[in-house]
Amino acid sequence: MEMLTPIPLVISFARGVPRAYKALAVLASAIMASTIFLCGSRGGMVAFAVQMALLAGFLITRQRNWKAAVGLCSFLIVALGLLVWLGGSELTGRMASLHDATRTELSGGTRLAIDRDALKMFAQRPLSGWGLGAFPVVYPQFSSLATNFQVGAAHNDYAQWLVETGALGFAMLVWFLLTLFRSALRKLKQSSADPKTVVTLAALLGVIGILVHSFVDFNLRIPANAALFYVLCVISAMEPGLGQHHGQHRRRRRSSTLRENSPLALAHDVLPG
Repeated sequence: MEMLTPIPLVISFARGVPRAYKALAVLASAIMASTIFLCGSRGGMVAFAVQMALLAGFLITRQRNWKAAVGLCSFLIVALGLLVWLGGSELTGRMASLHDATRTELSGGTRLAIDRDALKMFAQRPLSGWGLGAFPVVYPQFSSLATNFQVGAAHNDYAQWLVETGALGFAMLVWFLLTLFRSALRKLKQSSADPKTVVTLAALLGVIGILVHSFVDFNLRIPANAALFYVLCVISAMEPGLGQHHGQHRRRRRSSTLRENSPLALAHDVLPG
């Protein structure tokens, strides 16, 4: 939902979309956003807050559209109303625990302990790492947790990637993200009314949401999440004219095929002279 929620929300701010469709998109996005909070994921809540802050900044600084900013506030009010209606006191208690849980983690919680242990693992094999998928096998040798439960993954995608692929693999990750954001930001500099800008913004916000959440969880270890993440990465970074070039090539090839198969062409090939 972190990756999907920005899509209808950004569409609702696009120019040329009928008001009825905008209202429907806002409602759909509010329902989707409410699921992030109803599932009780504190990392998801933080990721969603970052997405909304970035979207608000884009609407105000890039578009200078205060009506859109007011619309974003209206969306948040609708989403909050759905949360209060559907979540009740249980959700309120979960959100209230966000500060205390964060303080506990920073003062020595389970996730922070695993991160420290991951750094010890990295120090043993800093260049090429322990190998993809090796974390749950190797981690018990370095674990500082007072538990007999098996740790199947680090609650930090970046730490686990560093452990399993080493500095070389982590450098590839940094290169991938830098290339992605450079291409996406270049597309966002175009006219805000351009449909390509709308699509790029929606996809990029989805990417940012999962990247933020990955600091405290192993979301990208789930195949469905990883598949959708890479789809959004392609949409964010794809060159604006790529689809047009392919479309023109297909049209030229279709026209050429029609000419070759036309009655005149066939007659020319069959009849002598």
